[in-house]
Amino acid sequence: MDLRRLRQFVAVAEERSFRRAAERLNVSQPPLSVAVQRLEADMGVTLLDRTRHHVRLTVAGEAFLREARRTLAHAQLSVEVAQRAAVGKLGTLRLSFVPSAALDVVPRLLRAFHADYPDVKLMPSGETTSQQLAALLGETTDVGIVVPPLHDAKDLRVENLCEQELMLAVPRTHAISNQRRVQLRDLSGEAFVGFSFKEGPGFESVVVAACQDSGFIPNFVQVAPQMQTVLALVASGMGIALVPQAMQSVQMENVAYVQVRRGIVPVKYALGIAFRPSNDNPALGAFVALAHRLRRELNRAPLPRGRSPGAKR
Repeated sequence: MDLRRLRQFVAVAEERSFRRAAERLNVSQPPLSVAVQRLEADMGVTLLDRTRHHVRLTVAGEAFLREARRTLAHAQLSVEVAQRAAVGKLGTLRLSFVPSAALDVVPRLLRAFHADYPDVKLMPSGETTSQQLAALLGETTDVGIVVPPLHDAKDLRVENLCEQELMLAVPRTHAISNQRRVQLRDLSGEAFVGFSFKEGPGFESVVVAACQDSGFIPNFVQVAPQMQTVLALVASGMGIALVPQAMQSVQMENVAYVQVRRGIVPVKYALGIAFRPSNDNPALGAFVALAHRLRRELNRAPLPRGRSPGAKR
């Protein structure tokens, strides 16, 4: 049914006057009268009781007015829903992330995104970089928080998001466990526990390159596919490990965290945002734009638990 005719009928029914309804709709009165007559003819019922002095709704007109208002309201809602979906304010966003980012970067991103786009349904999942790559290329994920570089990712766009500092995880029985800071070059004789290169080639490349720049090749005695497993191996005394700073929030028995430096410079690795440029999900565009706005904030590391901005060590 023509929504324009519904609006015309509702105006006449509410104003109880063709003249006032015409003024309200900014149209002339004769075409309005003809439009309502055609509506009644199409329906086969009389909606309005007309005399020279009044316009009244018939029983059928009263019933039809209720449904016409609902139809017009629903039509307007449909327009608003479509408009919101077009700018990413409605819909679904499938987000994957490396598990270490779940301890810091991802909560800050999701909190800000949910505040701006509360009606977008988020479907987050923690995955290794290799799993993320497969999901992005297989179009089962919209966007990933990854550790670049990504290999065989020619169909993806990867943009830098922020840098994260690395910490040294050591058994509490280790000689350096009570130190605040160590130089990376002093760890050349240590046994290392590493993250699986297959699962996170970008992260392990950073670790190996940092060690090489400090004059040695790390001796990996054990590798693991997850950071929590890396920490478990450290706790068991198998070796030490370079891990994301955010892993400090994972308190594990017999694991201590120590700052690590190359000279005066922290050892860092990058987090990036990866997505398919061909993905036309408006919620993806909204998320990428928000991530760009938050880059500076994300590069500011949060204070360790229990510390205030004015606290000193």
